[in-house]
Amino acid sequence: MQLFENTVKLRGFLGKDAEAPSSDHIKEDSFAVLLLATVSGVWDLGNNQWNPRTDWHRIICPGPFFCGMVRGMRRGDYLEVEGELRNQGEPRTVVIAGESHTVSKTTDTVHAIHIQRLDRPDALVDFSDSDT
Repeated sequence: MQLFENTVKLRGFLGKDAEAPSSDHIKEDSFAVLLLATVSGVWDLGNNQWNPRTDWHRIICPGPFFCGMVRGMRRGDYLEVEGELRNQGEPRTVVIAGESHTVSKTTDTVHAIHIQRLDRPDALVDFSDSDT
């Protein structure tokens, strides 16, 4: 048993093409970025309707291996990503009533450990021949 564990598993669709450096610009400290959408929601019993919610996850894919692997991934690809959740703080200066204040804007990201491209689920495919 591990004393600490930080593991995230996400399954969803890419919201845009992968951002990865070209082959001739990949270095040991290079990384690629994926934007993954997951959908969840709640059923509103009073109105008898489903209220969906889409969450967007920024996936950092570190190193040359991931840069090469994700370069061909396109918007709409269905993926499963395993990684570590990390919180990155970024200092910003805010001016309030003429006074400057430094604040920290935090962003949650997932640092990928494993990425797998999946087949699109059949539930999303409309096989009907009707025009209605």
